[in-house]
Amino acid sequence: MRRPLYHDFAWAYDAVVAQPAGPAAEAVAEALAAHGVPAGSSLVDAGCGTGRYAAAFAGLGYLVTGVDLSPELVAVAERAAPDARFEVADLRSWTPAEPFDAALCRGVLNDLIDDADRVAALAGLRRSLRAGGVLVADVRDWERTARRYEADPAIERTADTPRGRVVFTSHTTLEPDTHTMRIRERIAVGDEPPAEFDFAMRCWTREELQTALPEAGFAQTELNALEASRPDRITVLATVSISGSYRCQ
Repeated sequence: MRRPLYHDFAWAYDAVVAQPAGPAAEAVAEALAAHGVPAGSSLVDAGCGTGRYAAAFAGLGYLVTGVDLSPELVAVAERAAPDARFEVADLRSWTPAEPFDAALCRGVLNDLIDDADRVAALAGLRRSLRAGGVLVADVRDWERTARRYEADPAIERTADTPRGRVVFTSHTTLEPDTHTMRIRERIAVGDEPPAEFDFAMRCWTREELQTALPEAGFAQTELNALEASRPDRITVLATVSISGSYRCQ
């Protein structure tokens, strides 16, 4: 099903989500450079959304390709980041013509509920990178996300846009057994009828990442080496295995 904020209301995404939850682009670039991926290297923004990170990394000198499943989000991204290139594709099945030096995956892995889809997405990220390439990702941490939404399950945001005032609300119910968030969103613009949508996100644990990343072919994985803008995230910095030996810390 099509989440309205990713499709019909893609143009309003940045107004509703004013600050991404992951690490700042400058901090990611510094970490990439420290791992042998400096400015001038190729980078794929996997799940690029509206192109905020793609624009930032292009401005920092990276050769950026953005990939997203939503044509509407890609259309917004193309306007936001004219120095990057974009493709509409599914990360689970996408294979680039040439592998990249680095991959950025911001929040996208939370949208995958089934184990098979998670395995396929991590395999897609691995497939997008050259040997020794570097992945930077962030995901929702289950325990900290649960504490946050147990305390306050409702969100409301408003923003004035050229198309009218946007009013966005959501309410989250938690399913602890599966680390799943059941979310009901409502978005209205001006006097137009609102759109309502129910969907799910599945959070991660450190233990899941420590198992899944090596199995996908990543090595020397560091968790929370980068600081996210919100405390309910786990950040990941991992390299593609060259020798076939894995280490996770």
